[in-house]
Order: sequence, then C-alpha cells, then structure tokens
Amino acid sequence: MKVDVSLLKDFLRVFISEIDQGVAIIDFDGKFEMYNSSFARIFNREYNELKNKRIIEVIPSFNKQYLGTKVIIFESLKRISISTLFIGKESTSEYYIVIVSEIAEHNEQMHLLLNEAFKEVLDNIDEGVMIVDSKNQIIYCNSVQLEFDGLKIEEVIGQHASEVYNFDPEISTLGKCLKKENFIGPYVQFYKSNGQFVRVTGNNFPVKYDNKLAGAVAIYRNLQISNIFENKLIELNKGLKFDQQDCDLVPVNNLADKKYFTFEDIRGNSTSILESISWARSAAKSDSSVFIYGETGTGKEMFAQSIHSNSNRWQKPFVSINCAAIPETLLEGIIFGTVKGAFTGAIDRKGVFEEADGGTLLLDEINSMPLCLQSKLLRALEERKIRRLGGKHEIPIDVRIISTCNVEPKEVIRQNLMRTDLYYRLAVINLEVPSLRERKEDVYLLAHSFVQYFNSKMKKNVCEISPEVLELLQSYDWPGNVRQLRNWIESAMNMVPEDEPVFGKKHLPRSFKSFMTTLKDEELKKENIFTEMREQEYTRVVNALKRHGGNITKAAKELGVSRQVLYYRMNKLGINR
Repeated sequence: MKVDVSLLKDFLRVFISEIDQGVAIIDFDGKFEMYNSSFARIFNREYNELKNKRIIEVIPSFNKQYLGTKVIIFESLKRISISTLFIGKESTSEYYIVIVSEIAEHNEQMHLLLNEAFKEVLDNIDEGVMIVDSKNQIIYCNSVQLEFDGLKIEEVIGQHASEVYNFDPEISTLGKCLKKENFIGPYVQFYKSNGQFVRVTGNNFPVKYDNKLAGAVAIYRNLQISNIFENKLIELNKGLKFDQQDCDLVPVNNLADKKYFTFEDIRGNSTSILESISWARSAAKSDSSVFIYGETGTGKEMFAQSIHSNSNRWQKPFVSINCAAIPETLLEGIIFGTVKGAFTGAIDRKGVFEEADGGTLLLDEINSMPLCLQSKLLRALEERKIRRLGGKHEIPIDVRIISTCNVEPKEVIRQNLMRTDLYYRLAVINLEVPSLRERKEDVYLLAHSFVQYFNSKMKKNVCEISPEVLELLQSYDWPGNVRQLRNWIESAMNMVPEDEPVFGKKHLPRSFKSFMTTLKDEELKKENIFTEMREQEYTRVVNALKRHGGNITKAAKELGVSRQVLYYRMNKLGINR
C-alpha cells in the first residue's frame, strides 16, 4: 500500500506537539524533516538546536538499517526505547518515522541503586575522595575526606576548592589537573583545613565528557597513621645498638670494645680487594662525598664505616639509613626531621641529617630514593642546610655523605633511578667493592675467619677445613658474595660435633651435599626461566601500550598495576613510549 508522505507529514504536525513520546521524521540521509519538543527534551537538547541536524548527531549509535525497536543507554545511564519505521517515498527520497520514549521506572530504580551503592563504597574506603567541576568548585566529598578535614558537607559543597582548603590557586594540584587536563600524582601535600595542617598523599584525575573537561577527582590518603608508625620506627631505631659480633659479613676477634669497623676488619689478600681498601683509605683523609658501588653482600657498609673510623670525624656520629627499607611516605620525614603541629600526628624530631651532624651519614641503596626526594637532597647538599618537614627555619648541617648502590652507576643513570646532577654531587670519590667471584683467592681466608668466629659463638673447636670442603667453596661463584659464604659456613658449623677438630665433607648437611654439585645447573635453569619470564612480560607490556596508543593509565589498568609500577617495569625492560 502506497503511503502519501506529504499527507502523513501534515497529519503528524497536528498532534505530535502534544504527546509525551518523542517523534521525528527523517529522510534517507538521516536529516530531520520534523520533530516534536518531546524528542528534543528526551535527548537533552533545545528544540531549535535540532534544525538542519542529522539524527546521528543526536543519537551517535543510530542506524536506520535496523528497523524495529531497540533500547539504548544514553547520557547519565538513561535507558531509551527507539522504534524506527519506514513510511514511504516521496519523489526519490525515502522517509522514516522514529519514536522514542524513556524507560522511566527502570531508569529511576537504577539511578537510586547506583547512587546508594557508590555512596556506600566511597564512605567505606580508607581514602578521601573529592570531586570538583571544571571551575574547581566542590560538588562531592566522601565522609572520609570530611572526617580528617574536620568539615561538614554543607560547608564545602558549591565552594571553590582553593577557598575551602586555603590553597594558592596557581599552585593547587587540582587546579593544575584541570588546567592541563592530565593526571597529576602521586604527590605529598600540606594544606590547612579547619585551623589545622593536614598532610596527605594524593592523586588527581581529570574527568571528561564528550571529549570536554567536566571536572576532576582527587583521591587522598591521610598520612596520620603513617606518621605515628614513623615515630615508633625512629624511636625503635634509636634504641638499637649496632652489634659487631652479629655482623653478617667479615667478623674478627676482639670487636666488643670497637664502635665501628675499620680497614683492619676487612679480610682479603687479593689484588682487587687491596686496591679497593687503598682507595678507601685515601678517601678517608678528605671530607668529599663517596659513592660506593658493589653487589649485595660484598661489604659496602663495612667500607663506609671504615672510612668514617679513619677520618677526622671518627669521634662524631656515624648514622646509616637504608633508603629501600623505608616506605616513600616516611622517608622524607626520617631524613629531614619534622616539626610538631606541622600536620596531624607530627612531633618535633630530628632527622638523620641532624643526628649525624659533625659526623658521617650513610645513604644505603640511594638508587631506591624517589626522584622527587632526590631533588630536595641535592639542594640540602649544595646549601649545607636542611629544613624540617613543615618547618620554616633552615638548619645548618656539617655532614659527610657516603652513599651506596647495588646497581652499576651507568645503569642507575640509564634507568632514570637517580638524577644525574645528584649522582655527580655524591660521586666525588667513586669506590667499587669487588664481588667474591672476582677474588676467589680470598675464599680460603674468609672461610677460616668465619670458622673461628663460629667456634667462639657455638663453643666448637674446629681447627681446620678439609681440602674437599675448600675445593667445593672455591668451585662456586657465590652470587650472594661474602654474606652468602658466611651464612653457608654458619649452617654447616651447626653440624660439626663440639669435639671435632676438622670441618669435613662428612659434616655437611644432606641438603648441602648436593647443593654445590647441582647449584650451577639450578642457576642456569633459573636464568633461563627468568629470561623467559622477562620476554613474556616485555611482550605483555608492549602489547598493552600498543592497544591503548601509549596511554600509561589505560595500559596500567589493563595490566592490573599502578602507573608508577608500570613506569618502573618499562625502565627495567628498556621500553620507551
């Protein structure tokens, strides 16, 4: 049956303006011939806005080839039913009628459920959450954020974030996030709220809608609990005394009365270790910074203490801090100290710089220090002044810096684990401690030293190590270096009877009898496994980055890791964006 399209158009114009359903007639190209106000309202448009538009500009997923009824999810999770009917031709053009209606009951229930669910989730997490619009006005704060700010919801909603939290708009991280439309974080920040200073670590994420900036989300973690833990950690650390007798490297006799190691405690006759000792003795004569590189277990701290013991600072403190063993959020306060009242839970406490004043500060595993903190360290070294966390006054310091690293310096720089300018500031004197496999001739001497040490500690009477055992010790490469040798001797010495004068192969624990003969094969297997794992990880990371066009945030989400972890793994794997 042929439909008179012109008559149908006239008929529709009479009644469609009064009905609640949205009605429109479009031509073959999807251009609107007519539509009612309900159609525009359902799609959040002004009536005149649709003139000369095509329907695909209003409903991007619309396709008239699929005639009939379908349901789409529109903005704000609105569910809309769309019915499309072919109504005929006029001249050479085809026409379609499109009828739309909101599925109101389901939409309302879904909004209610989602709103309540999101509220429950956001109010029961550990992080504070704040949402601002594109003008940096607060439109939401969860109860966690309000609690540690000491504010009420009615005091913040609709207010500009910089006014509520006393931020300078020019340096506000949320302001920067909105201005640059980029992720900012993680960072540590102080701000004043309700008369008190708060210290948080935060991440800011821009929120876009239809490729336009709609606002930003800030996620904060209050560092009060961390600060309490930090205070306990520092006090505990102060109470611990360095026990030379339990050192896991190279002990010698009569150490009870000695405060620190000296060069005489470092055992070895090989050319490489004697050369390192010679360099270290020369370094002890000056106040220049020393950078010590060596694999784990080679005795880097023994060298650091020996340099201090032989320097003109030997009567002053020697303070050591392991940068890899302390969480990033605590490290700054431990290094520079804190001021009472600067933030929640803060107390007046000296940092390691002040503790070591006049003496030597050892920064162990300096390559594990965050880059943002490295810049503050560089400034302190150049100005010879520090400022406590939250403090206003600069404190002059007189400290010699010795830093250690278990990664080759050129790799540290290449992998961006250390600022180049900081490295050159710390590495005025470079010292390398050789691995045990590079000085195999010292194994016999070291083994005898350890046997003597454990004789005293375990009340044994071993006078000699059998040739078979020495041959086993000499044949192994000792990837854990002197520390591994010491632990191996300790384990084996437990098996030697108290009245036995010779430490022989028969005394080795069963697990050790096969240990030395199969270890090289096992190491090779492990190396192959790690190589395969590295190749697989490389492929996964590269593919994820390709799928997301190099977007770090999206790739990290797919891989199930944080942005920081992904950056770290990319550096380790040699992947560039």
